[in-house]
Amino acid sequence: MINSTRLLSLSVFVLSYLSAQSQESKFQKKNARDSVILSYSTLNCNSRSLIVKESILYAANSTGALYAYDLNTGKSTNLMENKKFEEMRDIEFVGDTLYGMQSGSYGVLARLVDAKFESYIVARKNIWYKVFLDGMDFYNNTGFIMGDPVDGFFTLSYSDDGGKNWMPCEGKVAANKGEAGFAASGTNVQVLNDSTFIFVSGGLKSRFFKSTDKGKTWVSTSLPYLTNESSGAFSIHMLNEKEGVIVGGDWANPDMNLNTAFFTNDGGEFWENAEKQPRGYRSCVIQAKNAMYAAGTNGIDISFDKGETWIPFADGNYLALTADDKHLYASMLKGKVRVFELVLRR
Repeated sequence: MINSTRLLSLSVFVLSYLSAQSQESKFQKKNARDSVILSYSTLNCNSRSLIVKESILYAANSTGALYAYDLNTGKSTNLMENKKFEEMRDIEFVGDTLYGMQSGSYGVLARLVDAKFESYIVARKNIWYKVFLDGMDFYNNTGFIMGDPVDGFFTLSYSDDGGKNWMPCEGKVAANKGEAGFAASGTNVQVLNDSTFIFVSGGLKSRFFKSTDKGKTWVSTSLPYLTNESSGAFSIHMLNEKEGVIVGGDWANPDMNLNTAFFTNDGGEFWENAEKQPRGYRSCVIQAKNAMYAAGTNGIDISFDKGETWIPFADGNYLALTADDKHLYASMLKGKVRVFELVLRR
């Protein structure tokens, strides 16, 4: 005999599931229909860091170029033209000064004032000599840069003067064998306030690190990512001192969505697995308006509940994200950026 109550409950569940799937499909179709693709370069280059400021989109590139694309005119300018610079993995503004971070055989910064190249910055005592830098961030004049391990310790540096001068962090952080940073989008580090530095690692060991005294002392929390060279935490965004999101996964198996996103409500002491995961590996997560966006090689997902659940936003292969008041910008391969309308409410 069929249990009518159980059958009714099952029917309601199926209808709710199908309705949710239909809404997600319409959501993706709308985003695809309303988006546009712009080209800032005709060269075969990829941008792993984007910033938009005053209608100018800045894109740091795998060729070492730094493009400024005028969103009003469509004109693109290489601000580093005729300058010898290896791959640029991160860019950050401090006031009107723009810094570009070189990731390659050694670490160095390019400083541009009023969109004009001014000088290279090599930290004192060559603390970035033969260091692959992974990411940088600023809060007011306080800056933090994280690089891969040298002699068993992560390369950690800070600035008190808006990036003009850099010093090694006083506290040393030992790296496990096979543990390093992923310079996938310049978002594996964050300066939360004038004294709090954060970064995440991946590889054979993946961890969340936090210092509340400008790098003098550090605490860490292990993250349950797969232990191989292509897996781990790739990007972090703390919404405030308590709430935050980490995304990552396995870039060699981008469609695997097991343990790709975590969220915290206690400042990073404990990280919970997202109830509904992004659709696979994600290299960048940002906050824009009332939502969070996570991008990777098989699309962009969006969360309206601070990373607890994720739903599909757009299909495609994306590297880095940035946003202004109205639009989300997602870098693509071959010098292109896709521009979406921000979701202002669910």
